[in-house]
Amino acid sequence: MPHTVHVSTIIHAPLQKVWACFRDFNGLARWQPSVTESRLEEGGRHDAVGSVRYLTGKSSGFVREQLLMLDDPGTALRYAVIESSLPVRDCIAGVSLHPVTDSGHTLVQWWADFQAEGAPLSDVAKAMQAMYTAALAALDAKLREA
Repeated sequence: MPHTVHVSTIIHAPLQKVWACFRDFNGLARWQPSVTESRLEEGGRHDAVGSVRYLTGKSSGFVREQLLMLDDPGTALRYAVIESSLPVRDCIAGVSLHPVTDSGHTLVQWWADFQAEGAPLSDVAKAMQAMYTAALAALDAKLREA
C-alpha cells in the first residue's frame, strides 16, 4: 500500500554524512527550514529509541515526535507524531537512506502515513510533501557547502 506522503531525492553527499544529520533526533532545526527550535524532553537522548522531541515551527506551530526505531546498519529511522498543531493524527513517518554507488551520493526516501483532521487529506498531504521536499533541498545545500 502506498504511503500517504512519499518524497525521494538524491543528496549530493556520502551516505554517512547524510545519516549523521538524520540520526541526530534533536538536530532537525540545524537544517530543516520550517523548524526554528528542537529540544528533547526530559530524559531524552538524540540517539535513543523512545526519546521525544518538541519542534517549534516558523509559523508558530509545534510538533511532538517520538523516535520509534533507529537502525544504524540499515540507515533508517521511524517516528510517531504524538501531538501537533498540524491537522494530522495517527501519524507514523520514516526515513531511509541508500548509497548511490556510481556517484557516492545518497538516495533519501521520507514518508508518512496519517489521517487528516479538520482539513482535506489531499491538502494536508500536499503541504507535508512540500515541507519534506524543502527540507531535503536545504539538507542537500547544507552538505554541498560542507
